[in-house]
Amino acid sequence: MKFTPYLPALLAFAIVGMEPALAQNTQAIPASETTPTPLEQEIDVHAQVERLNAYVRSIRTIRGRFVQSASNGSEQTGTFFWKRPDKLRIEYDTNPLLIVADGSNIAQIDKELETIDQIRISWTPYKFLLARKFDLNKGADLVRLEHSESASFVTVRDKDGDLDGDFTLIFAEPELKLLGWTWENTFDGKVSFILNDVEEGSKLNSALFVIREEERRRGGRRR
Repeated sequence: MKFTPYLPALLAFAIVGMEPALAQNTQAIPASETTPTPLEQEIDVHAQVERLNAYVRSIRTIRGRFVQSASNGSEQTGTFFWKRPDKLRIEYDTNPLLIVADGSNIAQIDKELETIDQIRISWTPYKFLLARKFDLNKGADLVRLEHSESASFVTVRDKDGDLDGDFTLIFAEPELKLLGWTWENTFDGKVSFILNDVEEGSKLNSALFVIREEERRRGGRRR
């Protein structure tokens, strides 16, 4: 199934550039390092990818604040919850949307419009982040691996061609930490989701990742 405009809003919530968000993130990349430089040839790309794979697999939970921004200048903030491997929740500060991934699907509840949209995780860019076994070498083509003293950028593209665009994960260096990601394609332009005030390993209630019937009623009808 091709990734179609069925859920442009769902893609926008995911990763709706990057410089305004980083400027607000006190724990993010210094301004001088926001543009990655190619890795030197002597760097073992395979070893670096495996290092990033191992780090992501070691994550149990993440809770933090985020800045979501788009190339058109729009910007939103909120709270992000991730229970690895495949559950997440995004709560916006001033937006009526609530986003929940329950392990199979991603649901977008709009309480203002009284709608609920759901789509399989595998049909969205989140497939790269929420895979049951995170592996940048499988299910994706490695487009580039870039590096600076304070960050690594790894960009992948859907191997099957179902998703049009490039997904880039951003990691702090030299001590690895997930800083966020960007998604760039011809339809949406460049959008980003940058984390700050991140807390790893805290206990997260499983109920955060369930769409309850009462939430459905408050959120509205299912499209």
